[in-house]
Amino acid sequence: MEGIIKIIKIFAALAVLGILIGLIFFLKNFQKDFAQPAETSTTRLENLDKESDANPFKRGEREFGRAVELIAMERLDDAREKLLFIQNLHSDSEFGPEARRILGEINLDEILSVENMDNKSIHTVVSGDTFLGIANKYKTTLDCLMFLNGLLDTRRLHPGDELIVMPLDFKLVVDLQRERVELYHRDPDKKAHVFAKEYPILKSDLPKLGKRALHTTISSKVAEVNGRSYKPTHTSYRNGTKVLGIKPAKRNTTIRPLPAIDAVDPGGGIFLSVPAMEELAMLIRYGNEVEVKPAQ
Repeated sequence: MEGIIKIIKIFAALAVLGILIGLIFFLKNFQKDFAQPAETSTTRLENLDKESDANPFKRGEREFGRAVELIAMERLDDAREKLLFIQNLHSDSEFGPEARRILGEINLDEILSVENMDNKSIHTVVSGDTFLGIANKYKTTLDCLMFLNGLLDTRRLHPGDELIVMPLDFKLVVDLQRERVELYHRDPDKKAHVFAKEYPILKSDLPKLGKRALHTTISSKVAEVNGRSYKPTHTSYRNGTKVLGIKPAKRNTTIRPLPAIDAVDPGGGIFLSVPAMEELAMLIRYGNEVEVKPAQ
């Protein structure tokens, strides 16, 4: 019996020795198998670093590219979200200005679209109505009234006619520091003015206005033709040079198109492009709010 027990002990010792030897070989093979992948991983990281240096990350680039794709697919609401994201987080990136410009185009197209009646209503013409009377009643402009209804003139108006009208509750922010005029429209849901579009300031020539923002209103709105000024009700207004008057710090100044090189110098003011002034003349009425942010 004692002999059998000795034999069992010997076999057990040999089994343990075999397991230890096998474990040693396994660890050696494990090291060989995984040593090379570790080196490969390091190489890959180095390659990624090189690629990153060659193609540096550009803030807002991915969102801008996606916004362009969404616009091409006519998914404007989704595109607007991407553009707003750029404005909120990457406005100072190289994609910021273009994103803001495109956002403005989308916003204004939606505001003026006759398919969007949230900010518009229908006026049914009655006897005695005039275009000017309708424009004043709904706090809009003759230009906007004509645009929304596809009219070329204001001569034809008959009882029973239906006109699309849109109150022009816009606000202008003249940002001299960033050299742009920003257009804001009243959002009835948010009960506040929200960004609509911006227009680059091509030139500004104003007296010192201090360091604080100034609040005023549109004090005049005319069109200049051969040195004479005409109000929006005059037939000559349509083809004239549109000029908006404001009084920051009780000083008269104007927002007008930048004159041609050989044109007579109109003096000081805030100068925009001709298309910008034509658009603003349609959207801005007498009495609209204006905020002027001086350059620092």
